[in-house]
Amino acid sequence: MRSLLAAILSLFLPPRGAHRALGPFPLLLPPPAASAQRPADVIPADALPLVRPYLAVWERERDERERRHLQRERRRAAVLATLGQDYVPSGAAA
Repeated sequence: MRSLLAAILSLFLPPRGAHRALGPFPLLLPPPAASAQRPADVIPADALPLVRPYLAVWERERDERERRHLQRERRRAAVLATLGQDYVPSGAAA
């Protein structure tokens, strides 16, 4: 029983005595260099997209809606101009 316990402990504990397999371990690692630190707003992305696809699609759809809205406003102003009426967009009247 003693030899079984000693065998198991030798797997998990460092060897004892003057003839150790490894030297002493350093307790503290040196601090990283100041130039290696990144600002808080920089995201390290190794071959990963920085913007989620659903966000990019939403922005693209929003821009498309805005473009269609402006085109509709221009067409409405052009039609009313042919009828001799001034057109003031709803956002400008407020």
